[in-house]
Amino acid sequence: MADNEKLKAIAIKVLEKSRVPKEDTYGFAVVTILMIISIILTCVRILQECNKSKVTAQSTAVDKCAIYGQEIHLFSERRGWFTKMRIKKILRREMKKEDYDKYSLSILNALLETGEILTDDEIQTLVENANV
Repeated sequence: MADNEKLKAIAIKVLEKSRVPKEDTYGFAVVTILMIISIILTCVRILQECNKSKVTAQSTAVDKCAIYGQEIHLFSERRGWFTKMRIKKILRREMKKEDYDKYSLSILNALLETGEILTDDEIQTLVENANV
């Protein structure tokens, strides 16, 4: 499966976990899927930036994915205040105000729920596509 298809599958996983009705604006439209992919990749880029000190020049792609995977699972399980605020900031930037007011909490929870169950292959796809 191509990386674009893998990213789309991850975005659809997030949308299915959100409790947004499919016929609503934020259903499974192409624009919505692209927005979710953008939000996820932005979150991964932030994680990569925060963990630069843990990744050395000799680190392999597998090592990087293991480090970032641990961080993703940790933040998704703990769901701390700072984690939620950082994701909400990204959501505000990506969404229109009225859509943010209506869907942000649902999408935030779906992102965190999906982050808990991401496989190593999905994490590798996200890290490769975030490419920081």
